[in-house]
Amino acid sequence: MIASAACAAIARRGLEAVTLADVSKEADCSTGTITHYFADKNEVLVAALDHAIETMNSRMERKLRQDPEDIIGFLSEALPLSRCGRDETKVWFCFWSRAMHDSELGLMQRSMHCRWRGKVDRLLEGMVKRGEICVNCGAEDEAEALCALINGIGLRATLDPENWPAKRQVKTLEDHLAHLAPKASVH
Repeated sequence: MIASAACAAIARRGLEAVTLADVSKEADCSTGTITHYFADKNEVLVAALDHAIETMNSRMERKLRQDPEDIIGFLSEALPLSRCGRDETKVWFCFWSRAMHDSELGLMQRSMHCRWRGKVDRLLEGMVKRGEICVNCGAEDEAEALCALINGIGLRATLDPENWPAKRQVKTLEDHLAHLAPKASVH
């Protein structure tokens, strides 16, 4: 509950500006309750990042269980398509700048990215095997490119939500994957 409230507070106020009072107000509890569970503000902030990542991963895993071949559905869960998704994306982006100067946080971010990229890689490998896409650079490199595309779409949609609604985000993703479709041979 506190980590979720911290996500919402960070999304609204920013990582550096958010206070424990903001989090307690969002969680509808006292700051004493927060300090009972967390040693300091930094622990609350890291818990918010963990919560944002785990919530997103849970949605992505649920999509995979529903349809293991639905790469659009899987990748769309990493996009800021809803208010909740936008909040998670804002939290994630807020921590990126901090991770550049905090080696422990940087390691956490890289580890999370490797796990995500590995899932994308496996989905792309399946698509190649089924003949749905053709990649020239290898599935691993294409997975990295797709992750970069998702990050870019997420950034644009977070900074300019009116011009990047959910429909445009998903269409951009679909258009990219359509470029990987095997070309019909002309004889």
